Amino acid sequence: MIPKLIDPSDEQDTVFKWLDIKRKTPRPTNSSFAYMRIIKGGLKSKSIKSFIKHSNLTQKQVSRLIHISERTLQRNAPEKVINIGISEKLVELTRLFHKGIKVFNDKEKFNTWLFRPNKSLEDQKPIELIETSLGIDLVFDELLKIEHGVFS
Repeated sequence: MIPKLIDPSDEQDTVFKWLDIKRKTPRPTNSSFAYMRIIKGGLKSKSIKSFIKHSNLTQKQVSRLIHISERTLQRNAPEKVINIGISEKLVELTRLFHKGIKVFNDKEKFNTWLFRPNKSLEDQKPIELIETSLGIDLVFDELLKIEHGVFS
């Protein structure tokens, strides 16, 4: 049986929705270039609040993941442009959540998995690893293994 791959346009729709981004042009065929334009343009502070709402994570958890204080999150005006590093992190996290929800076919099951120690990740909780880009890659790779039925 051929594994079901994620439709890149489906992922792109999730990124735009979860980060409260208004489409200015038709959906490009290459999501990576669309994400680069978004990141270089800088997301707005409202994207963080939108991600919190869609991910079901707390403000405290998200502030830790994107390396910004809770107080700064609360103070920032919704239209304030956030820096490139935080913009990139939000896109990466949204893509990871999209993949996880697709793999588990349920947001709550994915969120439960995020908070459980995982032997394949050296008994660490995936949520603890996704504070860094390398950690996001490790968790994404683990999701690919689960998707394809490969268990370590």
